[in-house]
Amino acid sequence: MTTHTVPQTSENPVSLQPWMHREDHGLAADVLSRQQNGVSQPPKGFPPLIHGPDKIQPHRLDLDGPDVAAVEETLNSSHELELDGDEVTRECFPLQSLQDRLEKCAFEVHRGCGLCIVRGLNPDNYTIEDNIVLFLAIASYIGDERGLQNAKGDMLSHVTESKSWTVPKEKRHGIHTNYSLPFHNDMGCEILSIQVRDRADEGGRTCVASMAAIYNDLVQTKPWVLHALAKHDWPIQTSRREPPFVLCPLIEYHAGNLLISMDPSRIGPHPLIRNGSIPNLTPEQQEALVVLEETAQKHQIQLDTQPGDLIFINNLALLHGRESYLDSNTSSRHLVRLWLRNTQLGWPIPPSMSMPWDATFGERAKRVMDRYYPIMPMPEYIECKYSNGTAAFVADDDNFDGGNDSGLNYTGRSFS
Repeated sequence: MTTHTVPQTSENPVSLQPWMHREDHGLAADVLSRQQNGVSQPPKGFPPLIHGPDKIQPHRLDLDGPDVAAVEETLNSSHELELDGDEVTRECFPLQSLQDRLEKCAFEVHRGCGLCIVRGLNPDNYTIEDNIVLFLAIASYIGDERGLQNAKGDMLSHVTESKSWTVPKEKRHGIHTNYSLPFHNDMGCEILSIQVRDRADEGGRTCVASMAAIYNDLVQTKPWVLHALAKHDWPIQTSRREPPFVLCPLIEYHAGNLLISMDPSRIGPHPLIRNGSIPNLTPEQQEALVVLEETAQKHQIQLDTQPGDLIFINNLALLHGRESYLDSNTSSRHLVRLWLRNTQLGWPIPPSMSMPWDATFGERAKRVMDRYYPIMPMPEYIECKYSNGTAAFVADDDNFDGGNDSGLNYTGRSFS
């Protein structure tokens, strides 16, 4: 493998959020320091300890030869049905020999370690269309509902940096660059589902961190951070229309579960909006995000994935980030993303976190009638006026964007 220097976070415009660098806030910093020292207990209503998922040990389902043969037999039978994307369900794609093990994966995602990897399908053995069918079919055993990723009806997103794109990186969404991405989750999503289509030549590993581990660490070391994260005063971008933000907490303890809903690129003013319509973050909030990022890095694990892997992450319990990376002339890091929920095992969503959820799975999402499953990103990247950051979604003037791929022109090859 050719040796390259992978760009570091400090060089990446996408990562240069105001809260990523500690600054001397003068009197405000002094007041903040005194406030922090006076906090010794978790927020009211939060437990002194969260019981898992703490130390992440991914649950693995390795498909052997007979398993792959059974999947391919069902795939061949499905060709006769000419299934559209929404029709690729467990009922139309029965995998009886795998059903119990896949349901075990779903249980682990919701009640166990929070992370499952299905391995054994070689994407080189299938067409692009069949790879998508296999992803949707197996994913239907993990979650029975799919989330809307934008107002145009796209149900899949392509996390990649195409060699054909000419739009400068600083004008693209973060997931469409090779920059590192800070820890976050996809706000509104319950199960983050990923198909690994190709890996980078160097770097690009997905990193995950358990919010339970982060919480238990902060209870002992910096409980004031938990108080800050739990306050209902974080300005979350909603749309370009009024109101452009709502005030929400970033963590909630609800129905016996610790949930986090946090994408730093969707918190506070959008970098392109200077009219003061969205409040700036306070020094306490900025410092809390810095500590959260540092603690997530402390407890992270790096996923060693390979093409064909299917990854299912409890998006409410785990944060994820990404290393910067370099592609070669023959490689292009490429992930296909799907948002899922499991109506039987899914965690109850607290009202304070319902706004992004509604855009993905709720009534707002249901108003988008046409659903599309783009199997490839199109060659032309269309600069999106308001795209930025990690998994942020913000409406572009007249159209509510529930996902983060509005910068791609998806008119082309897709299931409809």
